[in-house]
Amino acid sequence: MSSKNQNTNFEYPSNSQINDLLEHYQTGRFEDAEKIAINFTKKYPKHIFAWKILSVIMWQTGRKSEGIKFSMKTVSLSPNDDESHSNLGVMLQEQGRLEESEESLINAISLNSKNPKNHYNLGVTLKKLGRLQEAILSNERAISLDSYYFKAYNNLGDIFKILGRLEEAKFNFKKVISLKPNYFQAHVNLGATLVDMESFDEATLCFKDAISLNPEHSKAKHMLAALTGKTTFTAPQEYVEDLFDDYALKFENSLVTNLEYKIPKILTEIIIKDNKENSLGSLIDLGCGTGLLGEEIKKHCDNIVGIDLSKRMLDQAKKKNIYNKLIKEDISSYLSNNYFDFDYFISLDVFIYIGDLSDIFRLIKSRNKKRGKLAFSVENYDGESFFLEQTGRYSHSKTYIENLCEKFGYRLIKLKQLNLRKEKNRYISGALYILEF
Repeated sequence: MSSKNQNTNFEYPSNSQINDLLEHYQTGRFEDAEKIAINFTKKYPKHIFAWKILSVIMWQTGRKSEGIKFSMKTVSLSPNDDESHSNLGVMLQEQGRLEESEESLINAISLNSKNPKNHYNLGVTLKKLGRLQEAILSNERAISLDSYYFKAYNNLGDIFKILGRLEEAKFNFKKVISLKPNYFQAHVNLGATLVDMESFDEATLCFKDAISLNPEHSKAKHMLAALTGKTTFTAPQEYVEDLFDDYALKFENSLVTNLEYKIPKILTEIIIKDNKENSLGSLIDLGCGTGLLGEEIKKHCDNIVGIDLSKRMLDQAKKKNIYNKLIKEDISSYLSNNYFDFDYFISLDVFIYIGDLSDIFRLIKSRNKKRGKLAFSVENYDGESFFLEQTGRYSHSKTYIENLCEKFGYRLIKLKQLNLRKEKNRYISGALYILEF
């Protein structure tokens, strides 16, 4: 064997070695594939294939930071490989490192502007950054390069729905279904759009289609229940988290400016007027969102904690530097696993995603170390209990709240009937409750 061939064999694995690694990876034998890939990186440190496989294995087995580290290694070894930049961009995107993701994906496009996947991935990152018009252009570029790129149509539909451009959203989701009939997410998205358009019969069919394709899809099951008059106990966590993650960047402008939402200010004024102390003491904001209540009430508190299920909503709240502590967790889980010393528990526009409030009332009363107050808003229901509306939100009756007070030892000290916000140019009728325990 010549010295040239020896050098080549040292720097590059043979085709059979590469195929062996690929076979292990593609058949899901990740542990063996990882060992082979690590061995490759030691013997052939400049060959990027093993690094690529290693980064993906790390990512798929939950070792996200290591996956990103190895992906960065592939970029350093092959800076002109657009796929390496694109893979890194997607990993950074999924970890919420959006500015870095954008940079990587722009690099991928500069190296290969003809790859529709690079434009699509940039469109996803721009959407998450809230730069929706730029995101539209990126997805349209992907489609111009591949008219069958169904994921780009789906992303366009998502963006148009967020913007309230419902006919365009509907068109794009229908396009996805025409290209990929078994892509259940498009059926769910189309159904949600049709709910917004108040085309409830069509929406029902969409959610039924989605469930036939994915029987355990929580959002589809929740919305089908809402549309067919079946009242469930609570909305699925994934449904609520996805809903508010999508709307986080435009949430305040939409809610406050367009929908005339003033409940945090109104409640704060009521509480301050009735308070006989210099401070409200310690307060927890259950479902704090972007911090609208915190902005109003912080100066009256010694300590304020916020909890929310949506990471992106919490990211917005964090920027305001209002809360002493922010926690990402489901409310019921948080209340179940901790003991408290709060003067106020406040939950605005949150119980509309929780039907049965029994556990909330029980846990607050039993796990707080002192007497306190619970304040919250609900959408009104004329019946005896609570009801899952066609919107996918719950409404609660005065009778239901009074029964909970009697059962768990609360005293109703304030009830204010009011319009909560606008929806489709109509006001949503609701109520503010303040209870003492």
